[in-house]
Amino acid sequence: MSTSTMISTLFRDEEFSIIADSNAFLSECALQGFRTANISELTQLPNNSIVFSFSNDAAKAMFEIAKNTQSKKSIFCATQVFEPTVAAALYSLRLLLSSDFEHSLSTQRSVLNMLNSNQVFSISGYETDASVSIHPHAKPYALLSEDVSGNFVQSVAEFFEVHYAHMNPQTPCPFTVTGTFRIAGILTLLRKPNPTLPAELKSSLKWLSDRIPEAGAYLSIKNNTAISFKINNEEHIKLLDLAAGTRGLKLTEFAIGVNEAIASSIDYKINSQMNEGISGVHLAIGDGSSGFHIDFLTPSVSVSPNTGSKAE
Repeated sequence: MSTSTMISTLFRDEEFSIIADSNAFLSECALQGFRTANISELTQLPNNSIVFSFSNDAAKAMFEIAKNTQSKKSIFCATQVFEPTVAAALYSLRLLLSSDFEHSLSTQRSVLNMLNSNQVFSISGYETDASVSIHPHAKPYALLSEDVSGNFVQSVAEFFEVHYAHMNPQTPCPFTVTGTFRIAGILTLLRKPNPTLPAELKSSLKWLSDRIPEAGAYLSIKNNTAISFKINNEEHIKLLDLAAGTRGLKLTEFAIGVNEAIASSIDYKINSQMNEGISGVHLAIGDGSSGFHIDFLTPSVSVSPNTGSKAE
C-alpha cells in the first residue's frame, strides 16, 4: 500500500505515521511500508498521523497526548466502538487512503450551501422515495477546508458527511423524515458495554448486517419514526427497537455522505466507520449508550430541493 496522493493534500505532501494500540495491526502496516508507533510509546503526536484506537483507554490516551502536541494534523478512527479487529482496521485504512479528501471537503461546502438555502428536500433513486424537512433552528455540521488548514484532530467520519444530530430528546429535532429507503448496509456502534442490554443483541445485529448486502432491505420512516424494516419481506423492526435502547425507533441522525471515491470498494458486511461516508444518505436510530446507534446506509440517491414546499 503506497502513500495516497489523495491524502497528501491534507498532510501537505509530508510523511505521516499510523498510530494504534494494536501491535498486530501496526505490524501489518509496517509490512506495507508505513511509519508506525504504538500510542503507549508516545508523549506527543507526530506532525501528521492517522490514529486507530482499539480500546476506550487508547482513545483517551490519544486525546491527552494531542493536548501536549503543539503542531498536529491527525485523523482519528475510533475502531473500538465499531469492530476492533485487525481485518476491519486494515479495511478502513485502505478506504481512507483511497478517499479524495479535497473533493469531499469541497462537496461538503456545496451540500451545506444547499441545506442552508432550502427547507424541504426530495430523496430519490436507488428504489428510494422520501422527503426531509429541515427546521429553521437546525444547524448542520460540516467540515470545510479551512477547518483543517491548521492544526486539527478530527474523526475520520467528519471528512465525509454533512449531518444533523438529535441526541438530546429534550430538544427539538432539527429535521423531519418520511418515506421508504432501500438499505445497502447498516453500521452498529456502542460506546461502552451496557449490561442492561440483552447479551445476544450484538450477534443478532451481526446476523442482520450480514443478510442485508445479499438480500437488500427496506426501511420505512414516518415523521422521524422507523415503522418497518424488511429483508425479503420479513419484518425486523422489533429487533431494531430492542437494540436502540431508550430512544427506540426515533431517528437520531440524518446525514448526506460525500465520499464518492470509495463506492466501488465498499464491503457492507464490515462494521467500519468509513462505510457511512459513502455518497448518498444515511439515517440512524439509537444514542450509542443506552442502546446501539444504528446507521442505515442508502448510497446512490440524489437529494434535491423541493422548492414548492415549506418546512413545518
